[in-house]
Amino acid sequence: AGASEASAAQSGAVSAGPAVTAGATGSSASGPLTGAPGPAVAAGATGTLTGVPGSHLTKKIQKALALRIDSQASRGALKCLSEFFTENSVHSRRNLRSTIEGQNLLLHKDFVGALRTVEEQVLSLERLVLSLDSACERAGTELRRSRSETQAILEKASSLRRESKAIEQKKEVLGHFLTKFRLSETDALQMKSGDRPIDEDFFAAFNRLEEVRANARQMLSTCGQQTSGVDILHETSEMLEASYERMFVWVQQQCRGSRAKVVTKSSSAELDTPAGATLKRALALLAERPVYFNHCVRDISRVRRQALVQRFFEALSQGEAGSRPIELHACDPERYVGDMLAWVHECVASEKEAISALMSRATARDDAETKAETEPGHALVSFEDILDFTLEGLVTPFTNRVKQALEVQTSIVVVYKLAQVFCFFAKTLEEVLHRSEACLVVLCRDLHAKTHQAFLEMWESQAQKLRQGLMGVYVSDLSAPQFVVESVNTLSEVLSIYDSALVATGERETDFLPILSAAFDPLLNHCQQVAASMDAADGRVFLINCVSAMQSPLRKHDFTAQRVAMYAAFLDDQISLLVEGQAASVLSKLGLAERLKALREKPPDVPLSSVSELHPVSLAATLRSFYNSLFTMGGALALPLLERIASRALRSEARSGVARLIGAAYAELYEGIKEL
Repeated sequence: AGASEASAAQSGAVSAGPAVTAGATGSSASGPLTGAPGPAVAAGATGTLTGVPGSHLTKKIQKALALRIDSQASRGALKCLSEFFTENSVHSRRNLRSTIEGQNLLLHKDFVGALRTVEEQVLSLERLVLSLDSACERAGTELRRSRSETQAILEKASSLRRESKAIEQKKEVLGHFLTKFRLSETDALQMKSGDRPIDEDFFAAFNRLEEVRANARQMLSTCGQQTSGVDILHETSEMLEASYERMFVWVQQQCRGSRAKVVTKSSSAELDTPAGATLKRALALLAERPVYFNHCVRDISRVRRQALVQRFFEALSQGEAGSRPIELHACDPERYVGDMLAWVHECVASEKEAISALMSRATARDDAETKAETEPGHALVSFEDILDFTLEGLVTPFTNRVKQALEVQTSIVVVYKLAQVFCFFAKTLEEVLHRSEACLVVLCRDLHAKTHQAFLEMWESQAQKLRQGLMGVYVSDLSAPQFVVESVNTLSEVLSIYDSALVATGERETDFLPILSAAFDPLLNHCQQVAASMDAADGRVFLINCVSAMQSPLRKHDFTAQRVAMYAAFLDDQISLLVEGQAASVLSKLGLAERLKALREKPPDVPLSSVSELHPVSLAATLRSFYNSLFTMGGALALPLLERIASRALRSEARSGVARLIGAAYAELYEGIKEL
């Protein structure tokens, strides 16, 4: 841009002619370019401007004068001019225009040379585009030709893709179908092969087989695919039966030889092993096949029964878990039998828990309704029957040892204690087993009945000995004889034992009555026979002492209230008879009896003085003797017979009774002789 402006300025200067040039020269000579023009130039310029107004030269001069050399464009033009305007001479200034045009020409030549290269590249690009266009036309032609030729192939390929997609969908559906309705080859081999163990893999395959069969049954009931469902069930039924047979054989093997240790574990905690868990799971699945299940649990029960009997013998002879052998106490029947029953009770609880864990309560569903609907021979054996069969092995060895313990001469109290022990364990085992017909419960009841009967027979034996004894005076002081004291002491121990028995309160009196009858009825009869052979008064005191001793232990218990009341009534009768006899004897000794008799038999119209027994003199002597006896120790009112009554209360009652009768007789006599 600077060069163009310099060129334009130079062109204006050349067109101005010699005058301008001269002016310019003069200006140049007179001072620098930036100074003011000299007078000649100004005059020339003024003359020119005024002489040729509006001419082309004028415009150029005005334009040159209007240029501002301090502008950015002027400075740029001058800077560009300085690159080739090296010498500031007249010649150079005169040739400035040509120099600028020449410089411009050189620039255009450079531009043309550079543009020629671009042109060649553009032409080359054009040729390339034309070749590409022709190639695209040829490719389009070939493509149209190929499309027309391969249209059928494309349509067939599209059809095949659709068919392939449909086949893939069917394959996916078939895969899902086979997953739900068919067992894998690995699972089938696991179920059928006898070489494979019964483990978690087997049970997982069995569960998948059950799922397949459940899906098939659901398909039969909902989808209506009868043929497919029936085929699947038929195909899997053989495999299912084979798996049940494998489990059955495996359980049978666990009941034989060294493998039986798993089956004979004594508690459910010991069964929590991998082998025990497998056994429980197999039995739970075999519950669907009652025949297999019943055989298996019976074999298990048989093995456990043998192991239980063996443990019982070891507990008797060797002890277990640090305890002493039970047979060390064979000389003490009560402890011996009690220890055996305690061991049995503990084993019953652990055996119940162990068998329950093994069977997984598979027979719980075999209730009354199931039994009614199940065909005979196809019902599951009950848990109670299996447990009872297992525990039945203890019946024979336990019974034999109880018989041996009872063969030893034992006291009547020990026999009764054993009877109560059997009764207690019968009720305890019934609560544990929840079955009154269980073999051990029945055994304890039978032993209780036998020992209780033996207890009653021992009382009867004592009564028989009493009846065969001599009928003599047993004691001189009329107190209860030794056989009465021994019987009372024995019954006292029996009463204390019975006090802790598991008998309802309302049934205690009725339940204990046979024992009272067996113990005291023969004793009372014998005492009455002995008393009959004595003097009447002595016999009554003897009976009072005996019955009082018999009544004493009965007062401590509520369930003997009836017998206490009966003995109380008997004592009241004997005391009354004794009091009447003693009072009559005292009145007779004092002479008051004759006076009372005469007073009672005297006719009403006969005066008292006419009756000899009521004569004042004789009557006064009798009363004087009576008054003296009241204040005399050891006199007629001493009543030594009443002192032989052992009971203080009964003795006091008898004394009071005699005193009352004597007082009543004296009052009657006193009222009758007032008129004297």
